[in-house]
Order: sequence, then structure tokens, then C-alpha cells
Amino acid sequence: MEGNVFVNEAISKAIADYIKFKERPDRGEFHSFLVVVIRTLVLIYGELDIVNPYRTNNVVGFDTNLKKFGCSGEVLEEFKRQMLAFFQNSENETMERELFVSIEKTLIDLFALRKKSVDVTEEEVNQFKSLLYLKNDANSYKNELYMKYTPNSDILLYYLNNKLFEVKHNFTFTEFKDVALSAEAYQLAGFNAAQVMHLKDEEIENINNKVYHFFRIKDNDLNKRGRLDEAIRYYKKYGNTITSGNGYVDLLLLMSVIATGLMLVVLVGIQFMR
Repeated sequence: MEGNVFVNEAISKAIADYIKFKERPDRGEFHSFLVVVIRTLVLIYGELDIVNPYRTNNVVGFDTNLKKFGCSGEVLEEFKRQMLAFFQNSENETMERELFVSIEKTLIDLFALRKKSVDVTEEEVNQFKSLLYLKNDANSYKNELYMKYTPNSDILLYYLNNKLFEVKHNFTFTEFKDVALSAEAYQLAGFNAAQVMHLKDEEIENINNKVYHFFRIKDNDLNKRGRLDEAIRYYKKYGNTITSGNGYVDLLLLMSVIATGLMLVVLVGIQFMR
């Protein structure tokens, strides 16, 4: 395959670099964006489905492998086009940013299709997350690109969470909107997540405020989405009967209620013993 172009220049070079540097994961080339895309495809489909067609220059086989979990031909062709466009537009940061997010979302879609088709372990989900560009990534190469293209944004994490929720609950969202919260947040607050996705952005923002109020998150909280994640975890564990907006304080409140209940049981027991 040396000297030939497989699929297109971007995918050909990315797979070649993946093969070249996979035994040297400390090298920066192994963590370049296009190589990480290939590593993600390898996680979703298996290395043989990605590398073997490259070695034999079997483009049809490559396409067939990527469509085996239900990816359409149109989505696949657009994915390949975007990979090439990203490779060719290294001087256009605005276009790069748009392509970066779009390619990452496509990878999430492909992973969701696999999860619909076959059993996927929690470990595999975590491995997939580790290949995405998310906030506070410990990998310096990936964190640099995260800060370049999606600084301080949770857009990919929320997109992934919605897709996983969609698969688990057999929902189908026709469109993901950046203004939207997680599907789980809407469901717990009593809203139909699928219906929310069809509303205008202004209407979604209005419902978002109601969701925040349901979880007792203040309007002026600068970390509302992060606080919402904490509140959802708390709600699922303890319910929404007692909450202050602070997990530590809530735990103390819960412990005080339990202690009070135990004290009442002791007092009633003493009364009966008399």
C-alpha cells in the first residue's frame, strides 16, 4: 500500500500513521486528530475491519465494514469528505473547528449504532469516552486540541450522553440542539425529551429554566450545567425531597433526618418498655 492513496489522502495517511505509531503511543503523531479518529474507528469496528482493507487497497470492503451496524452510504461519504476537508484546511481555523465537531459527532453516531446492534460493555463506553475530546482530558495532545476547537465546552459530552440515553430508552431524536440539556434531565423533571428537541431554541431555553428550578439550581449560578449533573446524580440516589444545591450540605441534611428518625424510634421503644 506504500505510495498509494486509500479512500482519500486524509484517511490513507491517518491509517498509515496509526500502524506506524501504535507501538509508540508516547509519540505526538499517535495523538493527532486524524489518527485518533482511526483509533476510534478501530474501537468501534475492530482493527481488522479498518486496517485490512487499507493493506489490500479494498475501498469497497472498508465502506462495507463501516456500514455493518447501520451507517448509511450518505453519512459515510460525508464523513470521508469531512476527513479530507479537515486535512486540507489546516490554515482555516473556523472551518477546522466546524469539521472537528462534526467528525466527532459522527463517531458518536457510529458508536451509538454499534451499541444498538450488539452488547457494549461499560468498559468499552469508557474507552470510547477516553478517545473523545472532552474537558479536563489528562492527555496533553488531546487537551490542546480541545482548547483550540471547543474551549470550555461540554458539547461533545452532552451529545454523547443524549445518544446513549436515546439508545437505552429506544428514543429517536431527529436533531440534537446545542442549547438542549441532557435527555435524562428533561425526563426526571417531567418533560418529554423527544418533544423538547422539536421546539425552537427560545422555547427550549424556557424549559431549561424550569428544569434548573426543579433541581433547585439558582439562576445566577455560573456553573449551572455542572451543577445540574451533580443534582441528577443526587436525585437518582436520594430523590428530590431534600436538596440545598450543595451535595455536602444535602448529605448532612439527610444524615440529620436519619438520626432524628432513629431517635424517635428509640424514644417510642422506651415508652413501650415502661
